[in-house]
Amino acid sequence: MFNFIPKIFGILILLTLPFSVQAVVIEAEGQALIVNKDISSAREAAIRDASQQASMQAAVYVSSSQVVRDGILEIDNMQLSTLGQVSNIDILDEKVIGQSLFIRIRADVLIDEGCKNGISNTYAKSVALTAFPLTQASQANLGGLYNISSELPGLLTQHLNQKGAMVAFNAGNISLYSNTDRAATAQLDDGMLTSTLHTAGQLQVNYLISGVIRDMSMIDPRTHAENNFFIDLYNRLDYKSRKHLRNFEFDLFIHDGFSGHLISQKHYQTAGLWNLDRTINTGFNTASFKKQDYGQKVNLLLQEVISDLETTLQCEPFTARITRTDDRNIWIGAGKQQGIKRGDKLTIYRKSTFYTPDMKASTELSNTRQTLVIDDVQMSGASGHISGNTSSHNIRPGDLAIAR
Repeated sequence: MFNFIPKIFGILILLTLPFSVQAVVIEAEGQALIVNKDISSAREAAIRDASQQASMQAAVYVSSSQVVRDGILEIDNMQLSTLGQVSNIDILDEKVIGQSLFIRIRADVLIDEGCKNGISNTYAKSVALTAFPLTQASQANLGGLYNISSELPGLLTQHLNQKGAMVAFNAGNISLYSNTDRAATAQLDDGMLTSTLHTAGQLQVNYLISGVIRDMSMIDPRTHAENNFFIDLYNRLDYKSRKHLRNFEFDLFIHDGFSGHLISQKHYQTAGLWNLDRTINTGFNTASFKKQDYGQKVNLLLQEVISDLETTLQCEPFTARITRTDDRNIWIGAGKQQGIKRGDKLTIYRKSTFYTPDMKASTELSNTRQTLVIDDVQMSGASGHISGNTSSHNIRPGDLAIAR
């Protein structure tokens, strides 16, 4: 009861605030056991406990898909998150009760703004990384980097899985673009993949990540084309010169794995020193490649890409394909691997295809207003029930369960 009131007070303050980065002033209490009459250590432990309480109070937020029916607000998916960072701690009160020290503090708690679009689900999105073809294949000759098209998505896949925020699959053998000059314009006007969508859709992932390598040339092409022995020798000795810089430029695209719509695209660029003789072939992502300044600069750029992908996809919906229906029961193609748990709730959307006046196909999602409550979870699949009947709502395999 001692710290119940400040908890409620903190939550009420937060719920009246807009969802953005801000410092909230919170009062909270912590306690610690006094061991061997060591008040100093107990005080430190009590302050840590009070700081955790303040963080939890300030960072509670309600994330839900809300629908008003017959004047009643229904909340689907309530989630509590602790995102507060505590600073400027003032001790308001300190007292010993029995063998415990109780401390009340006032502190500033910085609240993470979260996603501006209100999406707050913590499910691990599944992604497939397809091939990164070269616009000019001959640029791979220097260093023998012929494997970069398939090795680059493989390397990104490895990094994403190590971070654990996504479930990534290497699809480096699949190229989404037959004409790299038109990527990602080889789409419908609304940004949707066309001819390759069927093949890519078989991967059953939330998002498709693809790219096109635009440039891997030397900034000074004469560096590795010099036939004069003495000038070539001088160039080798002057190995830190700008003339040894090599470009690395690519475009990265993120498409929705179920509709094919383009979600994001970004251009990346770096340069590093390439000092090896033109006759030496290292291949991409080999030990020799990584020793080069160029390889190290490429690796740093890929770390930036990983960070950008995590940030971008964190604020995108989580989608699972419906694999089977039976009366009120629905099975989906996502499970423990994606973080699905019993009791989780997802909204059911019907997926349909419509045609524009110029007869181009596009995907449309319709909210059925039906909530799937998860009852059973397996590693890569889950099942649950809805309040209505799947047939009466025309819910079929291929439709989607979405968490926002």
